Amino acid sequence: MENLVIIERIFSSYRKPIYDLINKSIDSKLLYGTNNSGIKTANASYAQQIYSLQYGNKDTNILLFPLKKILKLKPKVIFCDLAIGMLNLPVIICVCKLFKIKIAFWSHGYNRKTGFNPDKRWIDKYRLFLMKLVDANIVYSQFDKDVILPYLKKDSVYVAQNTLNTNSLSKISKELELEGKMNVKQRLGIKHEFNIVFIGRMLASKKPEMLLDLYEYLLLNFNISVGIHFIGEGEMLTKIRARVDNNFNKKDFYFHGAIHDDLATGQILFVNDLMINPGYLGLSVNHAFCFGCPVLSFQSKDGYPAHSPEVEYVIHNKTGFLLENHTLEAMAKKVNDYLKNKSIQEEFHQNLKYAVENTFPIEKMLRGLMECYDFLTLNKN
Repeated sequence: MENLVIIERIFSSYRKPIYDLINKSIDSKLLYGTNNSGIKTANASYAQQIYSLQYGNKDTNILLFPLKKILKLKPKVIFCDLAIGMLNLPVIICVCKLFKIKIAFWSHGYNRKTGFNPDKRWIDKYRLFLMKLVDANIVYSQFDKDVILPYLKKDSVYVAQNTLNTNSLSKISKELELEGKMNVKQRLGIKHEFNIVFIGRMLASKKPEMLLDLYEYLLLNFNISVGIHFIGEGEMLTKIRARVDNNFNKKDFYFHGAIHDDLATGQILFVNDLMINPGYLGLSVNHAFCFGCPVLSFQSKDGYPAHSPEVEYVIHNKTGFLLENHTLEAMAKKVNDYLKNKSIQEEFHQNLKYAVENTFPIEKMLRGLMECYDFLTLNKN
């Protein structure tokens, strides 16, 4: 008998550290399916793949079939992914209720692009219907909790702030600090004084090509030559490479490709002055902060960029910049001001260290999950 079973659409590698911590805290089993997201996956002794069926083009359109395993394992509690495309979720919930297994959703809680309006949108009505059926809901941020709490019981919503393995990343960062930024730059063959990085899948919705416009603007208007780094692959990579080849000095651009090694990614982030993602922000915020790299993006307007919960960690003028004006000029001015002010850079560096140690350490995420688990196991109703 397992104390906890976690049901997820995919066993993503970036999630493994938190699953490891959960498994060390209590007996647990991860049941997961497969999909076509392209996200790097992992495996572990406590994890088992179950039959799943993908339909349509969206990653969230998937049917998971965990019931046989649930009935065999007989867990006290289940944490389950909430995706509207998982059409058999009501069946899973009903089986849990029938066999007196507590179940909580672990999810965003709503679509961050469109917001949450169950009074007017049928899809939000259905999402709320499901959230009311389960015994508790776990979301990724306090903001998410504030959005859904008016519709749910106050003691049934928990926050497990989304993060990465901050312990492992911080250890690498400290080793790089001992080596020194100039030495790391020299080892990597990076000769630019100022460097800016984009990290993530190079999709049109993330606007990575805007870094080319920024490079040109800084050079023409502020006489600053920066090294532009791209970590990732995707549909925009070929177009960006072609534009660099035809229009710019290729020595000013670094195409690192998709990197799944923490040290390799970390040392690139470590030598960069800013991470800029003009599109939506996600866990790349945590990743950059762990290596002392502030983040710049735009404030969300009319649903764009549809930032993930990690945008909460970007505090304007403290740990990064969220620009109200969605223009190249506004971005370039802020970058120029930051690169020329050493005292502000040092202040940011201290703020980033505080955020990693106090705002989103992985232990804090575990604590939120365990609070929900304790609530469910102690609550006999």
